[in-house]
Amino acid sequence: MPFLEIDKSVRDEDWSMHEFHSHAHYEIYFLAKGSRSFFLSNALYKLDAPALVVIPPRVVHKTEGGSFERHNVNVSPAYLDPFQKETLDKKALQILKLSSQEEKALLRLIHEAYSVDKTSKRAEYELRALFSYGIYLLHKSADQRQAPQAISENAIPPLVLKTLDYLNVHYHENVNLDELAERLFVSKPTLLYNFKKYTHRSPIDFLLTVRLTKAKQQLVSTKKSINEISEACGFSSANYFGLIFKKKEGVSPLTYRKNQLAKF
Repeated sequence: MPFLEIDKSVRDEDWSMHEFHSHAHYEIYFLAKGSRSFFLSNALYKLDAPALVVIPPRVVHKTEGGSFERHNVNVSPAYLDPFQKETLDKKALQILKLSSQEEKALLRLIHEAYSVDKTSKRAEYELRALFSYGIYLLHKSADQRQAPQAISENAIPPLVLKTLDYLNVHYHENVNLDELAERLFVSKPTLLYNFKKYTHRSPIDFLLTVRLTKAKQQLVSTKKSINEISEACGFSSANYFGLIFKKKEGVSPLTYRKNQLAKF
């Protein structure tokens, strides 16, 4: 079913997502206070409030850093009209710096959304109207984009960024640690140490996340068979793909496809 959700998170201490993840909906991430390191696809950004990120479906991402206040709007593709989808796609995968006026307008809308009486028969219409106006403001906002950059004291080494980029591009190939280290001109221990230090997981674990993300995308956007998708996404066999998919997602690939298509 189409859905629109909004939630707030405030933390007074360091907090990091445990692992990279992706999902089937759009996420509008608004950082109201604080700073965050933001892994988005294969790039790293430094977010300083106020900033906004539009994350489209099935894009791998992760945040970490110190104290912050953020507001998330999660919305399914089926909820969007053509103008709203076009606006989100245009603004996606970049860090948008907000002016003082844009920040105030967005915060006002968010607080109005929180104040909507969810038990009211008009709640759905009120939230849809607020969301529509928010998308209009996003459409009209100045296109102040922020380029990827390293974090000052904990700079992500070029080796790690190159590894992330390589795995995002070559996910469908047979990748092992020895060959990966050779292609990046480093020793395997050096590669493992640096990648785990800055991403908190191994390159092969990250590769699996990318492969599952690509597989979920193909399950929904194509009519390919499970065999075709498993091969296209770099899995050794359809059986292995099915086992890993069910372990991570809780359902089989075919059930996932059926559930997701039912939402459109």
